[in-house]
Amino acid sequence: MKKNFLILLLLLGIQVFSQNDDPDQKFHHKVYGKCFKSLKQIPETENQLLLKALSFCSLLECTIGFEYSENKKDTQDAILKRAIEITNLLYDEGTPVYLISGLDSSDEAEKQNQNITDDNNLVYISVGGCVSTNELQKIKQIINQQTLKLINKK
Repeated sequence: MKKNFLILLLLLGIQVFSQNDDPDQKFHHKVYGKCFKSLKQIPETENQLLLKALSFCSLLECTIGFEYSENKKDTQDAILKRAIEITNLLYDEGTPVYLISGLDSSDEAEKQNQNITDDNNLVYISVGGCVSTNELQKIKQIINQQTLKLINKK
């Protein structure tokens, strides 16, 4: 019952996020939620009830899945690898992303995104709420490091 409730809560969270009518938020959702259909399910997640419902084709799904991976190292490593893969795909499309979180992060992202040509077309995306989990901080750090590595490689 608890697992069903968590799945329902997870799906409702995605639904609420996608109902935002703010055009700037829609752009962020397009980037953060962009699903690369060519990516296959992560094998390490197929036998886990909470994770097998996710396709892990977007950074949004990787972030959510990472937070619910129940500290299983092999699963977390596979999700982080996928997040890096998606970060590379977004960069190759000309949309490097930088995730931020914490108090007023959505305002900060909006401010930073007013002129995306000022810093290598970097798109700032606010994730989480005022308080974020250790898992969110870890995946955010990995994604941001990869983005900066790609930008500095140019």
